[in-house]
Amino acid sequence: MSILPTIDGLHSSEALNTTFLESLFACAADIEAQPSKYSQALSGKVIATVFSEPSTRTRLSFESAAHRLGASVITVSDPKSTSAAKGESLSDMMRVVSSYCDLMVLRHPHDGASRYASRYSNIPLVNGGDGRLGHPTQTLVDLYTLHKKWGGQFEGKTVALLGDLANGRTVRSLAWSLAMLGVRIVLLPGPGLDWAASFEQRIVDHFDLRLRWVSHPLFAGWTGNSEARIIEPCGLVQKDLFGTEVPKLQSLDALYLTRLQVERGAVSTASIFPGITPEIIENKLLANCLFLHPLPRCEELPSSIDDDPRAIYFEQAANGPIVRQAVFLAALAGQDYSLLPLRSLSAGNNVHSLKECPNENCISRHEGVAFPWRIFGRLRRVFLCSLCDAQLAVDYIGCASTRKFHAQHSLTAQRISPENMHPFSQRTDAEACGFVWGS
Repeated sequence: MSILPTIDGLHSSEALNTTFLESLFACAADIEAQPSKYSQALSGKVIATVFSEPSTRTRLSFESAAHRLGASVITVSDPKSTSAAKGESLSDMMRVVSSYCDLMVLRHPHDGASRYASRYSNIPLVNGGDGRLGHPTQTLVDLYTLHKKWGGQFEGKTVALLGDLANGRTVRSLAWSLAMLGVRIVLLPGPGLDWAASFEQRIVDHFDLRLRWVSHPLFAGWTGNSEARIIEPCGLVQKDLFGTEVPKLQSLDALYLTRLQVERGAVSTASIFPGITPEIIENKLLANCLFLHPLPRCEELPSSIDDDPRAIYFEQAANGPIVRQAVFLAALAGQDYSLLPLRSLSAGNNVHSLKECPNENCISRHEGVAFPWRIFGRLRRVFLCSLCDAQLAVDYIGCASTRKFHAQHSLTAQRISPENMHPFSQRTDAEACGFVWGS
């Protein structure tokens, strides 16, 4: 048995819940209304921003947030200037840097880096974006922006995610949170840029949603298909959406655009990357649609649209320091400002006989360490890498107390508690570890 401790800080949108969001947005609104009230809230604290990837908005908004709360800032903005260039491991860096500060913000190119780093940090760690996996504080900024525009009413809204879903970490974090808030999510990946079906299925299963298809002529120019998948609450009936076999979508409340993530090897299989133009935004589908973008932008969002009242991406960016002030307060002074604490995530279990994580960008492969696993789901149980959320090929479950192994989906395996499990991908692996086939 080797259950790892929980990891503190903010690493994933999976750690968010509606009550936490309510308290965070209330705090952000108060910061926006009364900034001087918070000017010394973190006086004497030191916040480190450690960025191993290029960044403008994220790093500067975190540092601005720290200064506006009276904290001091130490920063790494170029990995070539650190001992990482000399071969220092991430774990060693975290042990050292965490002794210099009270909270750390980490941006890293490898999936699961913030969860892995938090094991070696004795202070809260906030994920400033890790690989393709997620960007939870950007999601909080996105949600706060919509919260203000919609008066806090998310349920029943329809939001489309357009562009590079395969490599865009902001859309992954946002999709999870929108589903939690009861939003209908239209998925519009560019050709060859769809995310893994397993991620989508996890959202559907976790929030008890349904996945189906809707259509609109506008979609064809973006994805090559006039039909698109939509994730929505079960039993939802809205307008005349069910009039045909593949119903036409009537309206969008928000369109979240993303650029092609070339720094993560993204390549579009189409000659044109999907985006909007002055002509497209005149389409009736977008009549009351807000346009969001995490920035920086490329050709998918021309500057000629900036003055349109539906374009709120610069307002979105301006909300960054405000929301990140609230995140810092939640992590370091939540009780003083009526903020709920950040919820810890399970760091997983190290006991298994699986090979290396299947995700080539997982931090475990780049640090040369074994990955831990966790179970996701109740009725449809799947095994995930606890660092990068990659789905693992587990066909057999060993029971540590009986030393027997069983088929993964058998009733006997379902009754084995997670702390007593030893996952295997093959029978021969189980037998090599001294387990015998269970009757």
